[in-house]
Amino acid sequence: MVTLAQYRQICTEWSGDSAEFSWLVGNGGIAGVSQRAIADEFEFAPSTVSRWAAGGALPHKRIQKLVVGGLEKKARRLENAAASADPLASKTDGDEQCLPQV
Repeated sequence: MVTLAQYRQICTEWSGDSAEFSWLVGNGGIAGVSQRAIADEFEFAPSTVSRWAAGGALPHKRIQKLVVGGLEKKARRLENAAASADPLASKTDGDEQCLPQV
């Protein structure tokens, strides 16, 4: 199982490998991005993005870079939102926050 942080790192380190591109598109759900959302954002038919994910077709390298960059950006935002929502991750002036006991 790949974590969100690992997925973002794969996006960041992507070197243009076609199989890796297909994997990133196919597993965009890790970053909260569906293939339909990718299709809508980049104005491609959902069936085209599905073929990218399956490795049956690939867009131009320039489009691949844009898609991977967009996936990395969304993964980073999701990571930041999760960190902001974690009460233990946000401390003020070094003081620990008191959490209600359950």
